[in-house]
Amino acid sequence: MAKDKTPGAKSSFDPEIKKGLIIVLAIVILFSSGNFLGSLMSAGKAAAGADSTTASQSSTTAPASSSTAPASSTPAPAPSESTTAAPAPSEGTTAAPAESNATPAASTGAPSAPAEIIKLYNESANKIKTSASKVTRNYEDLQHNSEYTEMPGALQSIGSGLISTFLKKDETPVDYTGADIQANFPVKGESYVSKITEADIAQATCNDDGTNYNITLKFKECTDPEGTGCAAAFNVIKPDEVYNAAKVVKNFSIRYYDAVIECKIDKATGNITWIKFTLPMVMSVTAQVLMTLDAKVGMTFIDDYTITY
Repeated sequence: MAKDKTPGAKSSFDPEIKKGLIIVLAIVILFSSGNFLGSLMSAGKAAAGADSTTASQSSTTAPASSSTAPASSTPAPAPSESTTAAPAPSEGTTAAPAESNATPAASTGAPSAPAEIIKLYNESANKIKTSASKVTRNYEDLQHNSEYTEMPGALQSIGSGLISTFLKKDETPVDYTGADIQANFPVKGESYVSKITEADIAQATCNDDGTNYNITLKFKECTDPEGTGCAAAFNVIKPDEVYNAAKVVKNFSIRYYDAVIECKIDKATGNITWIKFTLPMVMSVTAQVLMTLDAKVGMTFIDDYTITY
């Protein structure tokens, strides 16, 4: 079974959503309800403690194979096929010796059209939930994008410190096996990993390094997506989940921008062996406690995985 941060726990929505919501609500109601803020912060500290305890358990049981994860390594070098071929020799001229050193044709099969790249990605990604024996989340990096954070008056400086308390990088590997892969790996709770289309993608590239197809997918900006855009391939925060979890929230919206998926697909098997999800977002919240207050918080969630078959 997966050694997740909240083993066996049942919740209405994901830990990532809880963290983001705690941040936003704590900022919005900071001066409007001291008692509510105190209880909210206590809940956040308790959750952090649980994270630390479970992370320790995960660390003692994590398989050695997780240490070999490519983690945040950059994509493989540019493919040889992108190198401009030497010009053809003129009649009666002997071909240049350099021609004999050309990369074999076997490394030139990378798809180039967006539709082909997306098809390859969807097919390989969806195999994770049907064929993978283990998924290891190598790290989770929750970042604050202060340039998109807006809070009323005095809350601006106080809120920035509060945000940094919650948004951190967790480098403790977490393993998922069996049913936990479907439950936790994007898209959480779904039988698929991706159902993206060309309409969702701003740019798709695929490089062949001889062993792997290195794919990068850049998504179009979207707000409160449902089944399309970022929601077709990422774990996104659903407004209804926020309303159900926090009655003080009267309006909630979230904008996703510059979302990127990077992955390596083994050419021999068609299996994704490494994948990284980068999801920048701006949360907009209106909360009503003793007064109505608005806030926006910019964040980026990064999750890096290694896949074993």
